Amino acid sequence: MPLSKEQEKWLGKIESDSKNARKVPKALLTEELCLAAAQADGYVLTYLPSELKTGEVCLAAVRQFACALEFVPEALKTPALCLAAVQADRSGSALQYVPEALKTEALCLAAVQADWRGMQYVPEAQKTPALCLAVVQQNGCTLEYVSEALKTGALCLAAVRQDGLALEYVPEALKTEALCLAAAQQTLYALKYVPEAKKTEAVCLAAIRQEGFAGDSSVLESIPDALKTEAVCLAAVQQTGYALHYLPEGKKTAAVCLAAVRQDGLMLEHVPEALKTENVCLAALLQSELAREYIPEGLKAKVHERLQSAFSTEAFCLAEVKQNGLSLQYVPDALRTEAVCRAAMQQDGRALEHVPEALRTEAACLAAVQNNGWALAFVPENFKTVDLCCEAAKGNVGYYKGSGGVLNLVPEELKDEVIRKMKEKGYPFG
Repeated sequence: MPLSKEQEKWLGKIESDSKNARKVPKALLTEELCLAAAQADGYVLTYLPSELKTGEVCLAAVRQFACALEFVPEALKTPALCLAAVQADRSGSALQYVPEALKTEALCLAAVQADWRGMQYVPEAQKTPALCLAVVQQNGCTLEYVSEALKTGALCLAAVRQDGLALEYVPEALKTEALCLAAAQQTLYALKYVPEAKKTEAVCLAAIRQEGFAGDSSVLESIPDALKTEAVCLAAVQQTGYALHYLPEGKKTAAVCLAAVRQDGLMLEHVPEALKTENVCLAALLQSELAREYIPEGLKAKVHERLQSAFSTEAFCLAEVKQNGLSLQYVPDALRTEAVCRAAMQQDGRALEHVPEALRTEAACLAAVQNNGWALAFVPENFKTVDLCCEAAKGNVGYYKGSGGVLNLVPEELKDEVIRKMKEKGYPFG
């Protein structure tokens, strides 16, 4: 039976706030209206009178909002309705409202397959090997809710392969080197839960080679000094030069220091004085001009001389600017060809500062600011068009009203038009 116009109005009110179901006049609160309301917002079941909580209304409610099962009369909690609820669940909470007698192995398996968080509401008797495997394959750390008796080597391996941090919940007797290696290959933070006796070079290398290591090299502190072999230390600084911070002085070999400054020239500051050789200082300077500050005074002249002689062929210059665009400043004028300059700006648009005037075409300037908006500082005034300035500022628009923003590099006479156009294009402002 279709809803009347008055019921349609009330349905709209209920959809905006399910509490409005309490305010519907009795004559209008029919099963049809309740069903339509439950299909729109299952939580409305909370506010419906018991006599209108029919099987159909309750089923519609739990399909829309699984945890509406809490408000279903016990007599209507059938196996089919409870299954529909847990299958629709996306919070892992609906299973707690299923009567214990209905928590069969099949229903619990359906619940954890829909959302692993339902594992906390699975009775111990239903935590079968198949169910446990299904849930750890979704989230390894649900191993926490698995009884010790069910934690087999295969189950734990599946758990750590999904999330290395699940190693925390693996019984010590099952923490084999192979399992610890699998955990470290999944996340570097698994190293925290690897027993000291199982921290082999292979396990440590697996952790260090994880992508996240570059952002948190402090994980090195979890590795015993005895295992900080040259291979481990090299792998660490090749990921991020900053790892040199966490290495004992005795582990900072010539090879390790050279690899560190090649990755981050500023790490020259943390190279032992005895290892600040011409080669190490030159490598640091090639990576970052700011490394000059940490070159010993007695070596500065020799390193500068080496620097000048190094940039003697176009092939060498091209290879260097591809690694660090700002190295263009060391390239002799005769070798600052279009190919070398283009490669430098593709690596860092700010290399435009060192591009010869004849090669600073409008196209080159546009490419430079698209790579790095701050390159706008080196664009000739006649190329600073509204469109080019928009391209420069769109990725660096923060603080445009204060100091530091790229928009401060835009000529005053263009600034208002640039801002207008940026807003028109939908570029965000900080």
